[in-house]
Amino acid sequence: MFNYEYWGLNDLSISENMALEELMLEESASRNIAGIRFWNVKKDSVVLGYGESPKNVKGGDASFDLARRITGGSHVEFDKACLAYTFTVPRDGSFRHYEDMRKYFAERVTSALSDLGIKDVYADNKASTINVDEKVMASHAIFWGVKSALLHGLLLIDHYDVDRIAERMILSKRKIGGSIYDEADALRLAPAASELIKAGASIPQKAKADFAKMAISEKLLDSITGGNHSKLFVSENTLSRAERLVSSTHTDSRWLNLRNPPYTEDAAEAIPGEELNGVLKEGLGYCMYIEVSDKDFKGMAVPKEEQ
Repeated sequence: MFNYEYWGLNDLSISENMALEELMLEESASRNIAGIRFWNVKKDSVVLGYGESPKNVKGGDASFDLARRITGGSHVEFDKACLAYTFTVPRDGSFRHYEDMRKYFAERVTSALSDLGIKDVYADNKASTINVDEKVMASHAIFWGVKSALLHGLLLIDHYDVDRIAERMILSKRKIGGSIYDEADALRLAPAASELIKAGASIPQKAKADFAKMAISEKLLDSITGGNHSKLFVSENTLSRAERLVSSTHTDSRWLNLRNPPYTEDAAEAIPGEELNGVLKEGLGYCMYIEVSDKDFKGMAVPKEEQ
């Protein structure tokens, strides 16, 4: 379907990661090429959704960085428990609607995980999640630009430190029927890829996360490109280009605190679930569950009696 360029598996600051995503979008638009990248952060990072208020983060401190992304949804933490993936494509008609793009890449992620021995894995495209045994292991979001489009996601390689996350940001509770269901419980019960992937040889516990990240990224790259892709090394020059690109738009505190300046219709056709210039939303729950229905969420957390 596309000519692909692979941007590697990198650990960078969250600001560098966000800037690279916009450079990938620019490259897809200008060069008619699709981009694939896997990444993580050097330092724990909380990322706000495009239309989300910073008030949903309890307070900043030196233990984590804070950023805003260009896709919709709500706050999420990137740390060593995660593997992030980013795909960009030119708007050349291959995908007529962003739902087509969501379904296509969600199926590729699901297939790669299944090929690695993870059972009962499926894509829930209504909730924008990848589920294992009816619990969320990955979630993703889309930027549907005028000239190019992006889908990025977060996949749980290991278990989150949920108590630490709860200190940093809102984790919602839902009243469903006569019981209360907590996102903190759902995160504690979430499946982790490093425990589910089948390895050909015995791997020490401390090496399982790194093994899983490499195995998933390699399998997914091959699944999408069929082994036919060029490779771009993310150099200092590449990072400088990315930072120059965003410096002319929304790299300063106005973007982080106020989502200013917002995208306009000449750049973005849609940011699913968001208005391009709507009021920033408060009181949102954790992004992996924001689109999960109550019916499904009941099976992801532990029911508790209402206090």
